[in-house]
Amino acid sequence: MILFFCLLTASSVDLEALYEKATTRLVSFQAVRDSAIEEFVRMGEAPSTSDTTIIYLVSKFDTKSSIERHTLKDILKRIGTSAVKWIVHKLDYRGSDDEARALKQSLWVLGEIGGAGIVELAARFIADESWAVRSAAFTTLGKSKSYEAVDFVVKGLSDAVALVRKSAYYALSEIATEREFPNLLDGLTDDFYGVRYAALAGIVMLNPQPGLLLAELGDDDSRNYFLLSALAEIEMEYDSLSVIKAFSPATRKALYDIFPESLLARSLEHETHPLLKIYLNKKICAQKQD
Repeated sequence: MILFFCLLTASSVDLEALYEKATTRLVSFQAVRDSAIEEFVRMGEAPSTSDTTIIYLVSKFDTKSSIERHTLKDILKRIGTSAVKWIVHKLDYRGSDDEARALKQSLWVLGEIGGAGIVELAARFIADESWAVRSAAFTTLGKSKSYEAVDFVVKGLSDAVALVRKSAYYALSEIATEREFPNLLDGLTDDFYGVRYAALAGIVMLNPQPGLLLAELGDDDSRNYFLLSALAEIEMEYDSLSVIKAFSPATRKALYDIFPESLLARSLEHETHPLLKIYLNKKICAQKQD
């Protein structure tokens, strides 16, 4: 009834016609498209037309068109927090089929709007039977940028579905503190490479003391690679890395693959393995030629 009333009080603007312009695929109509988007944003922000406009836009969340979904996201992100109450109003509507497009669109837009206010909303879906919905929920929690989400996020780190774990680790990488450092380290040994890279991003974000990462180096060459990648990202002083001579040749090669030219030259001074010395010389020469 509320939705119907708001639509009845719409301005004289033909929302369907405006929406068609805002979501056109025709490149020649780009100016028309941009103008229509700006008009939607203006109406979404204006007190007299805000509710009507947002309700209309949310009603389109079930669309199969990627252009429409992206356009809706862009408009509602610009309108901001005033759109949340109407997204929430239909948050339980999953969509017209098993794809749950409307719900996933709602979670996407809430994530783009961000803020602590969306945490409880997204957390409702972290145990959903659909892995795609769980994944979307964890991504939204990460985009909230709120540490209030951390207790929910850690529940997804051991999900049976790799893509859900990736989303959970992405979320953790956005909000982690030193307390979650062990969780991020655990992600470096996940079977799925996407999880490992998300965990790496979180470690780099934390910018830990190099000694904490060096202490984690061991016999697992794959894990060592990510630890060394983190060390390189946080611009660790080379003198602190002189201990790499104690690591396996595979670990040392992984480090050399990510070093800039300045560090490759200094690595050559420490390297004793004949094949790795040849490898370093070739890399140094190749970078100089570039």
